[in-house]
Amino acid sequence: MSEKILNEMDLEPIMVKIMDIEEGLGWSLEFTKRVAAEYRKYLVLCKEHPDAAVVPSSFVDDFWHFHILDTQKYQEDCEHYFGYFLHHFPYFGMRGKEDEDNLKAAWVESCTLYENHFGALPTDLWLASKRCPNCGRRSNSIKYTMDQRPRLVVAA
Repeated sequence: MSEKILNEMDLEPIMVKIMDIEEGLGWSLEFTKRVAAEYRKYLVLCKEHPDAAVVPSSFVDDFWHFHILDTQKYQEDCEHYFGYFLHHFPYFGMRGKEDEDNLKAAWVESCTLYENHFGALPTDLWLASKRCPNCGRRSNSIKYTMDQRPRLVVAA
């Protein structure tokens, strides 16, 4: 199934949307193709390492957001390529210092998984940011808590 994700998953509608200047990010075709290829690799890592908290790069995460926005296609793609809905957990790293440290560790682990499977990371597309990056995915791992959403701090 991993080869099908890399070679058959139709991401063209998402590419069209993300390249749109008004409703997307205005990315060039060449850049969008490169990020789409990295997104496919990210999905392969998620598929092959279901118990890992695989963290996407910021650009890959942006692409993932646009795929998720086409809810029907995303659901169909998840069912076809994974057999289940691949959840997105946008709070990883935001719930305190320990959570931020866990995200950084998951980022390093994700980069290692990538390099072991695909070779060197394209560093212009896999940039580390303050939160390295700012999203993760819900996993079955007991290593990182992915089910507690942050709450507003209310002053007394």
